[in-house]
Amino acid sequence: MAKKPITTSDSTEAASTPPTLGPATRPESKKARLIDMLRQPGGSTIAAISAALGWQAHTTRAAITGLRKAGHAVETAKPVDGSSGLIYRVASKPGEQADGVTRAEAAQ
Repeated sequence: MAKKPITTSDSTEAASTPPTLGPATRPESKKARLIDMLRQPGGSTIAAISAALGWQAHTTRAAITGLRKAGHAVETAKPVDGSSGLIYRVASKPGEQADGVTRAEAAQ
């Protein structure tokens, strides 16, 4: 069995400094895109969300359920033109009421 080479102080200093990371370049997530679609004034339908995100209808409904469990106030409404399906809309951020005041602020 070979011995490990002895490290010098030069290699130790270079290895101990963390690399500098630039700003996060992560593209916008599908969850964020879903929330943006639901925040539109007119809301969005399951069919429109599924087409935009490349999801099947049952996946879209499950994602909306996940948003509800996370605290988003997801509302449903019937379309004004009488077409089939529902319109889904997020009225506020998690922890906020419809007027933008957080529940903690409202309690004071």
